[in-house]
Amino acid sequence: MDICYRKARLSDIEKLNPLLAQLSDALADPAKMAEKMEKLDRNEDCFLLVAEDTDTGALCGSLLGVAFEDICDECRPILLVENVITDENYRGKGVGRGMFEFIENWGREKDCHYCILVSALHRTGAHKFYDAIGYSEVKGFKKYL
Repeated sequence: MDICYRKARLSDIEKLNPLLAQLSDALADPAKMAEKMEKLDRNEDCFLLVAEDTDTGALCGSLLGVAFEDICDECRPILLVENVITDENYRGKGVGRGMFEFIENWGREKDCHYCILVSALHRTGAHKFYDAIGYSEVKGFKKYL
C-alpha cells in the first residue's frame, strides 16, 4: 500500500463525498461542495488534505487544516484541524498518522505554535488515536508543534 498525501482537487469530489459521509452520515451536495472547495483553495491559510491509495486510486483519508492568527505572546498563528476521517477499511494502517504528520509540517511552515483538533464527543475510538499521537484533551485536543 502506497499512500500519497496531497491537496484535494475538484476532481476528487466523487470519492471525497462518501468518505466525508462516514463523519456526518450524509452526502453533501456536490455543487455546494465544489463551491466550498474552490473557496478553500483560494485561501492560502486553508489546506484540505486527502490521503490517496496510489495502488487503487481510492481516497482513504481527509482532514481540513486552517492556520489562523493569534494576538497573544509572540502573535504566532494557531493550526486548527477539523473533519478528520480515515476510511474504515484503512484504519490502523498508518493513514491517520501520516495525515497528521503532513498537516503538522504544513502548520510549522506557517509558523503555527500549536494545533487545536476538533472532534465530536462520541468518537471515542478516534480520541484514543489522537491521544496516542500526542494530542491531549483539554476541552478539545491540543498539541504543541
